Amino acid sequence: MKLYGSIPSPFVRRNRIFLEDIDYEFVAMNIYEKDQREQLSALGPIKQIPILVDGQTTVYDSRIIFRYLNDKYKKENLTIHDENIITMIDACNDAQVFLLMLVRSDIDISQDKLFINNQKNRIVDTLAELDKLASGNEFDQWNFKAICLYSLLDWMEFRELQDLTGYKNLKQFLVNNKDREFVVKTDPRNS
Repeated sequence: MKLYGSIPSPFVRRNRIFLEDIDYEFVAMNIYEKDQREQLSALGPIKQIPILVDGQTTVYDSRIIFRYLNDKYKKENLTIHDENIITMIDACNDAQVFLLMLVRSDIDISQDKLFINNQKNRIVDTLAELDKLASGNEFDQWNFKAICLYSLLDWMEFRELQDLTGYKNLKQFLVNNKDREFVVKTDPRNS
């Protein structure tokens, strides 16, 4: 079984951490290099990481990869509530990626434009809701939901995309989980 993806991607990292006790090969890719993009194209038409290849089965998207692995290894039972929280995390993650891609495309994200404003509002509103949830026991168990949140928050700090100072519960969540073995092993700062 092989997982293809970039080291800093929060979507890839969540799958790598979830796979911590499962034997697999991680194939690190730099999707900004031409030969790596060609390799990515050969793996599937969507040209998006992560991609999991397990024998004759190819699985796209971190959420579907999780579902495939969870069905195969029976690690967790997610409720609709859990799925909704992961969807919030994914929406915030997607919005951050969209803004980052705009910046890397030399598009000024300080413009007062609908798409840009929607992404910024989505990020702020979602982080506020996640911070509220983190004030209780929502993320006390180290499961896929918590792994997704950690991967998002740490990536935002790593890329210096968002100041998390105003989100004390999310900051504490990061502190509480930063020394976990596979969090450390997958930290892009250590690559």
